Amino acid sequence: MKPMDVSRLLHISPTVALCGMLTACATYTPRPLPATVAWHDSATDLRVETGDIALPALAAQRIDLHAPLPMSAIAALAVLNDPRLRAARDRAGVARAEAFAAGLLPAPKLAAKRDIPQGQSGTTTTAYNLGLSINLGQLITRGAAVAAARDHVREVDLRILWQEWQTASAAELDYIALVGLRERDHLLDAQRAAVAKRLERDRAAAMVGVAPRTTADADLIELTALQHKLVTDASQREVKQDELDAMLGLRPGKTPSLAGLPRLDTKAVQRAAGSVDKLGKIRPDLMALRAGYASQEQVLRKAVLSQFPSVGITLSRARDTSNVHTLGFGINFSLPIFNGSPGRIAVASATRTALYDTYRLRLQQARTKVARILAELAILCHEQFTLRTSLPTLQSAAQAANAALGVGDITLPQAQMQDQALLDQRLALQTNEQQIAERTVALQLLTGSGIFAAEK
Repeated sequence: MKPMDVSRLLHISPTVALCGMLTACATYTPRPLPATVAWHDSATDLRVETGDIALPALAAQRIDLHAPLPMSAIAALAVLNDPRLRAARDRAGVARAEAFAAGLLPAPKLAAKRDIPQGQSGTTTTAYNLGLSINLGQLITRGAAVAAARDHVREVDLRILWQEWQTASAAELDYIALVGLRERDHLLDAQRAAVAKRLERDRAAAMVGVAPRTTADADLIELTALQHKLVTDASQREVKQDELDAMLGLRPGKTPSLAGLPRLDTKAVQRAAGSVDKLGKIRPDLMALRAGYASQEQVLRKAVLSQFPSVGITLSRARDTSNVHTLGFGINFSLPIFNGSPGRIAVASATRTALYDTYRLRLQQARTKVARILAELAILCHEQFTLRTSLPTLQSAAQAANAALGVGDITLPQAQMQDQALLDQRLALQTNEQQIAERTVALQLLTGSGIFAAEK
C-alpha cells in the first residue's frame, strides 16, 4: 500500500464506517401515553374474528352480536377483546426481541489511530495504526444462548395461551352467574307477584272484617323477604356485569344480551376423565413449565461453557513515524478465574432443580383437581336427580294447600309453608344446575376438552 493510499484510507475509512453504522441504526419515534380510556361503547364494536383464536372450540364460533349470545360466544369475545390479553401478547414481543438479540454475532471492533510528528524533518512521516478485533468467546456460548431464548419464547407463548384458557373460563363463569341470577329472579318474581296479589286480597278482607289483620301482616313479611332477596341478587348481578364488561373491553353497563345455560355432554365428561394421563401434553401451563425447564437447561449449559477461557483475535496494520510498515496478528485469552463462573453454575443448577420439582408438583396438583371435580360432579348429578324426582310431589302439595286455604280447611301459615317448600326446591334445583355448569367449566379448563354440548 502506497503512503498516499494509506493517508486517504485514514481519511475515508472512519467516514465510511460512520455512514454504515448510521444506515443500520434504528430511528426513535415518540409515542405518548393515551389521555382517555380506550373501551368499546357497545357490543357491536367488539372484535368477532374468531378465526384468530388459538383455541379450536372457540375459533369455530359464529357470533351474531344482534342476538342473545351463548356462553361459547362470550368466551370467544373475551379472548379477542380482553385488554389484559393484549398486554400479555405485547410482552411476548419482548421475549422475541430478546431471542433475536441472543442470536446476534459478536460485533467486531475497528480502531484507527493517526500520529502527526511535531517539527517534521525529512526522515519522519505521519504514523497510523489500523486494528480490527473480535471476541470469539460469545461464539462459544451462542448456541446455548439461542436455544435458551428460543425455549423462553415458547414458554411465553404457552403462558399466553394458558391465560387465554383462563380468560375464556372466567368469562364462562361470569356468564353462568348472570344467567343463574336471571333464572333465580324469575322464580322469585313469580312468587313475589303471587304474594303481592294475596296481600292485596287479604288486606281487603281485613278491612271488611272477613279476615284478621294478622293474615295480611304475614303476607307482608313474606313479600318483604322476597324483595330483599331480589335486591341482593341485583347487587350481585351488577358486580358480575362489571367483571364481564371489563373482560370484553366494554364501557360499564353495556353487557350484551345472554342466552341460556348450555346442556352438559356426559360423553365429553367421560372423555375428560380419560385425559388425566395426558395433562402434561395438553395443558398450556404445564407445557410452559416444560419449555421453561428446557430453557433453563440451556442456561446451565451456557454457564458451564462460560467457565472456559474466551478467545479474542486482533488484526492490525501500522506505520511508525520513521516510515516502517508492520502487519500484526494477536490472540488474547480471558481467563475466567475470578469472573464468578462457579457461582453462576451453582445458581443455574439450583434453578433447574427448582423447576423440575415445580413441574412435578403442578402435574400432581392438576391430576388431583381433576379427580376432585369429577367427584363433585357425580355428587351434584345425583342431587339433581333427587331434586327433580321430588319436585312434582311438592308442586301437587302446594296446589292442594292453596285450594284448601281457599275453602278454609287450613290456615295461611300452613299454606305458606307448602309454597315456601316448593320455592326452596325450585331454587335448590336452579342452584344445582348452576353449580354443575361451574364445575363443568372448571373441568374443561383443567383438561382442555369440550364439555358442553354444541349449541343449536
